[in-house]
Order: sequence, then C-alpha cells, then structure tokens
Amino acid sequence: MEFSRFNTIPTKRLTSLKGKSFARIGLTLITVGIAGCATTPLKTESVDLPGRDEAFEVKTPSVDDPAYQWAKGFNDDVLTALIAEALESNIGLEAAKANARAADAAARISGSFKMPSASLGLNSSRQQSRLSFLNFQEIDSESHSLSLGSRWELDLWGKLRKTHASGLANWEAAQADVEALKLSIAGQVGKAWFNVLESDNQWRLAQDSSLSREQKLSSLEKRYKRGLVTSLDLRLTRAQAASSRAITQQRKTALNNSKRALETLLGRYPSARQNSDQTLPEIANAIPSGLSSALVARRPDLYAAERRLAASLAQSEVANRNWLPQMNLTGSAGTTSDQLTELLDTDFSIWSIAGDLATTVFSGGRLQSERDQAKAQAEAQLAQFRNIALTAFQEVENALSAESDLAQLSQDTAIAAFENEKAEDLAWDQYERGIIDITTLLDAQRRADDSASQLISVQNQRLQNRINLHIALGGDFQ
Repeated sequence: MEFSRFNTIPTKRLTSLKGKSFARIGLTLITVGIAGCATTPLKTESVDLPGRDEAFEVKTPSVDDPAYQWAKGFNDDVLTALIAEALESNIGLEAAKANARAADAAARISGSFKMPSASLGLNSSRQQSRLSFLNFQEIDSESHSLSLGSRWELDLWGKLRKTHASGLANWEAAQADVEALKLSIAGQVGKAWFNVLESDNQWRLAQDSSLSREQKLSSLEKRYKRGLVTSLDLRLTRAQAASSRAITQQRKTALNNSKRALETLLGRYPSARQNSDQTLPEIANAIPSGLSSALVARRPDLYAAERRLAASLAQSEVANRNWLPQMNLTGSAGTTSDQLTELLDTDFSIWSIAGDLATTVFSGGRLQSERDQAKAQAEAQLAQFRNIALTAFQEVENALSAESDLAQLSQDTAIAAFENEKAEDLAWDQYERGIIDITTLLDAQRRADDSASQLISVQNQRLQNRINLHIALGGDFQ
C-alpha cells in the first residue's frame, strides 16, 4: 500500500489553509489509494468527514449504538449485554464525558467574547471634615452614584470568530474522544469476555483430562496388584495424574483472574462471579469482499484528530490577527447625587460613549512567539492526524491478513486435535494388549491434551482478531 498522498499538504503551506474546509483536509488524507492490499482489498471512495456542525453526541447506549453494533455479528447475547453494561458504568467513560462537558463550556466561553458585556455599579460614600477657618466646624458630605457600563470589542478582522471556531472544534474533538473510548471499551469487553470463555473451556478440558487420568490410574493400580504392570508404569501414571490435577488448578486460577478483569471493565467489584458456562462462539459471517475506505473514515479517533487540526489552524489565524489594530466601544449611563433617594431621578443623569482603536507597537517579541507557537502546534496536529490515519489502515491490513492465516491455523489445529484424540484411544487399547510401552501411551495422552488446548486458544485468537478488525474499521461491515 502507498500513502504518498498524505504529503499533499506541506508544512510550509499551513498558513495558507485558512480558506479551506477542514473536512476536505480530512477527506484528502483519508481517501487514499490502497489497491495493493494483500488480502481482502479496500475499495477507495469519496469520503466526507463530519463537518463542524455535525458533532458527535454523547448519549446513553442503546441497542443500535455503533460502539457495539458490530458485536451482534457474534450471535452472543451475553456479549452485547456486557458491552451495554460497560458503556453505562465504566469509570473511565464517565471521566471522558466530563471532559466533553468542560470543552462545551470552554466553547461557549470563547463565543461569549463576540458579544457586548455590561456591568451595573452602585457607589456610596460619606465624608466628615473639620475646617479651621470655620472655627473647626464639622461638615458632613455624601455622594451616591448608580451606573450601567458596557464594552464591546468589534470583530473587524474575524479574530473572535476564529477563537470561537477553535473552541467549537476542540469541543467536537472531546465528544469524538467519548465515542472513541466507547468503541475501545466495547472492544476490550469483547476481548475480555472471550478470554473468560477460553479460560473456562480450558479449565473444563483440564477437568475432563484429569478425570480420565484418574480412571486410568485406578485401572493400572488394580492391574498392578495382580502383577500385570510394573511399578514404573504405575509411578509414571501417578505422576501424570498429579500433573493433570495441578494444571486443572492453574486453569481455575486463570479463569478467576480473567473474570475479575472483565468485571473491572464493567465497573463491578472484581468478585469472579461472572457466569461463563458456555463455549466460545463460532465466527459465522465472512468478511465482505471489497471493503470501502469509508469504513475507516468513520473512526471517531480519526475525526477527533481532524477536529484538533481544525482547532489548531483556527488558533494560528488568531495569532496572525493579533497583529492587527483592536477597536473597542465603551459606554456608560447613570445618575449621581448627594441624596440616595434621588438616584432614580433623571435630573441627575449622566452618560458617556467612546471608542478606541489601538494596536501593539512593541511587545518584546510576544506576538511573533505566539505566531510561531501556533504554527508549530498546527504542524504537530497535522502530523498526528496523518499518523492516526496511517495507523488505522495498518490495523485494518493486519487484521485482514491475520484472518486468513488464523482460519487455516484453526483448520489444521482441529485436524490435529481430532487425530491425537483418536491416537490416544488407540494407544490405550494397544497398551492394554501389551503392544506398546507406558511412555508411548503417556506421550499420546500429552499430545491429545496439548492439541485440544491449542484448538481452544486458536478459536479465541480468531475471535480476538475479528474484534480488532471491527475496532480498526470503526464498527461493523456496513
């Protein structure tokens, strides 16, 4: 795959991007040619990233939430229920939602600068003095004033609009972070659930194997008492039975640990009480051929990166316009009197209105430094966006490639497990007839256990890889 088109926005041209749509920037970077895919190819299409007014909404999970719509493809009702629970109660998600609300408030603050501000003031004072030329006569005086003042910065050059645009883009990025975290949590829960099922299946396999070893040991002990087998055969069989019991205990511990990991993701107390009495689901649906690159473009982390790039570019424009003159209109109206009861009397009213135009002549290099800083931050966000886009396609390609590899591995492992199981039965039959020795029998039993355990692991690997593909694509295949 080639991604040379990501270089279509050179760094030195960042300052010339002010008139372009940020959504089109994302479009250029996402709709790349990927005809060289080694596995199921992605079909390049024209992709429109969400615009500024199409922000992601932080909402309560529903059955149609794209964060786990893909999970329905596994036909596992427990999985979808667990993901919904995690999206309702995950602690990290609550923190991300709070950050989105804070970004919303920051965006509203930046928008308020475009509006006039007004203040109401009431001032009262009383003064007493003694004058010598009046024979130290005491004179009392008081003053009261009521005023309403206003100030309005005229947005002659669009600086305030750019500041507001930057705040809005950051808010949309924060909302997209919530959606990205929801998708990540859904994937983590899916993986944790399948790990629980694998651990449960491995534990049950070890239990069955241990029971079989105990039955064979009991048979050998009876034969040993009749002098039909040697003490070496008996001791080796006892050792293997003890090893099977130890493996069973280890897998029980692993099962409880995997349950606690899942419960922590769900926001529950890690008590290892999650029911797991079911087998790993089969992957029923095949990956459609010719997947579109539009599936990758919907990823919320990619949208968040594009919004942060938009915010940085807007902030860069703000830094450029700080060099231009600033015009403010100020006005005030009110009354002043030496009697508090006369403050509302229009006969004592006063008012003023003024305008000022000012520009910075010398700031010790602050304005130039702010411009350099904003430009560097925009370049960093562009590089971050490109990196996320490239990583997204890498994740898709890795998952697509592993899909076919794991399918073949699963097929071969299933054959090996079946043949080793039959070989174990045959070895036991031949051992009872004295055709083979105990070491051959024990070796056949170990191979049967190992291949059965490997088959369970490969099944989980395929499920984990399918989840990786859905997360890389940002959802299901539709």
